[in-house]
Amino acid sequence: MNFKYSASKFFKVIFSNWLSGSGFIIIAIFSIIAILYELLGTRMVPYNPYQINLLNANLPPSSSHWFGTDELGRDIFSRVIAALPVDLVISLFIVIASSFIGLVLGIVAGYFRGPLEEVIMRLTDLFLAFPPIIMSMAIAATLGPSLLNAAISVIFVWWPPYVRLVRGNTLQVASQDFITISRVLNTPFRKILLKGILPNIITPLLIYATMDVGTAMLTLSTLGFLGIGIPINTPELGLMSSILTTTFYTYPYEGLIPAAFIFLIVLGFSLTGEGLAELIDPNIRVHIISRKKRAEILERSKVLTEKI
Repeated sequence: MNFKYSASKFFKVIFSNWLSGSGFIIIAIFSIIAILYELLGTRMVPYNPYQINLLNANLPPSSSHWFGTDELGRDIFSRVIAALPVDLVISLFIVIASSFIGLVLGIVAGYFRGPLEEVIMRLTDLFLAFPPIIMSMAIAATLGPSLLNAAISVIFVWWPPYVRLVRGNTLQVASQDFITISRVLNTPFRKILLKGILPNIITPLLIYATMDVGTAMLTLSTLGFLGIGIPINTPELGLMSSILTTTFYTYPYEGLIPAAFIFLIVLGFSLTGEGLAELIDPNIRVHIISRKKRAEILERSKVLTEKI
């Protein structure tokens, strides 16, 4: 895989399709807002997202409160902005941690094979046999309400698909001639890994991980919606959407607005992932032996063939 892409080419490919371009814009806007909130804090929003004011409870959207207020009088717009870095950071953390675990286990299983592969894949199958959300709920409930515990509960069940993805691609790459020749030449595994395996399996992993951020956020929001794992006063989109269960017919905007933000973020990551699939060529192969060595091996093969 060749990473020598200019910024202009990146944007050209992303915006060559209006769907992937729209997804990238959505993610860019939300990411910038989240970063600004992390830098400026409550100074960025009109109201303190944690401040309770029962006199302003359940106010409809207006010029004073753009998204209205919730049952405790907290400004919904301010809480949505405060929730963006929480949901984005935790979702990214889940995907990065899960992809790293899957990358390590998948490469070990796909390259070294043998009993170690059997152990890894049977363990992976065991985790895949249980619904991820059910296991996440059980783990989050056991660990207690905490953002870190919520992230751990999702990571615990999120890595198996990455193992399968990486192992399958590693098997395919490991069967190529340039990997076989590298093994014959006793090329160090570190060199084979960095120049032969990783560049050729990172493409599907990167694309899958990009689209998976939205799915991880959806799972995290589900835990919040169910009131499991997320501290009760935390600005989190799923937790904020849970108010729909009691106010859907009276004040629907209180839960529908955070839910709409979840939908947009998930959509944005999915569309951006499709754009990355066009940006990175999955057919590029990196050969990790020199031309001279390849010529020598071919010459030896010819000599052996003539003798036979």
